[in-house]
Parts: sequence; C-alpha cells; structure tokens
Amino acid sequence: MREFLAPFGRVPFWPAVGVVAAAAAIWGLARLSGVDLLLWQLVLLGLASLAAGSIVSALRTDAEPAPELFTRTVNAPTWRPFVEVNRWEDQLIFAETKPGRFESGSVKRQLVELVDERLRLRRGLSMEADPEQCRELLGERTYAFLTRPVADCPTPWQLDEYLTKIEEI
Repeated sequence: MREFLAPFGRVPFWPAVGVVAAAAAIWGLARLSGVDLLLWQLVLLGLASLAAGSIVSALRTDAEPAPELFTRTVNAPTWRPFVEVNRWEDQLIFAETKPGRFESGSVKRQLVELVDERLRLRRGLSMEADPEQCRELLGERTYAFLTRPVADCPTPWQLDEYLTKIEEI
C-alpha cells in the first residue's frame, strides 16, 4: 500500500493519530456546547485534510539537487548523424552492461557478418573457406576474437584494435 501511495506523498503515523485526537477533542467540545456532530465524520474530515496536505507537499519541487548520474559504458553515448552508428553504439552499451551477453547478443554476430562480407567483396576470401589467409589479414588476436567464444565485452582499447584491423581489410 505504501508503494501504491508513494507518488502522492506519505502520511506519517503520528500526525494521523494527532488528527484523530483533535477530531475527538472537537467532538467533545461540540457535545459540551450542545452541537450534535458525528465523530466519524470529523475523523474522516481530518484524515482527508491530512492526505490532501501530504499530496500537495509531494507535488512541490525538490529543494536539493539530485545526485549526479553515473553510467558505465563501452562508448560514451553521443549523438551521431548516422542511425546505424547509434544502433551499434546502443548494442555495445547493452552488451557491456549485461555481462556474458556479448557472445549471445547480436553485436558479435553482426561484426562477424561484416568482416565476412568485407573479406568476400575486397579480397575474395571467406572466413570458413580460407581461415589461414583471413588469419594473416586480420591478425591472430582479431581472428580469435571473431571465431572463438568471448566471455565478455571487449574493453574500449581492444575494440579499437579489432575495428582498426577490420577497417584495414
């Protein structure tokens, strides 16, 4: 119930007890003066006013600034004019924030497809048919990164090394 009412503020226990006590006191004074009031209506009116005050105070702006956000990413997210670059960047960030997901995600698969297509178009090679020549072109580390299972997302400098080798094809 507390999570349900959280957007509207929180009504503390002791002020609610105080409102009920004040309603009982007003009811007692009214009975002594000869005015007939119902106790439950006074309690309900007091609790409703306390809830309304809590809601209004929850709608006020915060007086203190929020803590600075900290995000751990492979690439610092930036705006780039090419949608495909942003998509790759988002996929790399997702792969880094979810450990163990780099291998099963789409990033590595797309990198392998890109390298295979580049090798086929520019050199007439295939990673499956010509593994030795591809290993020579890409270098041992980049070829191992593309063909063997990878435990986690590479660091920015490793990724830069791999992409530089891929661009040299």
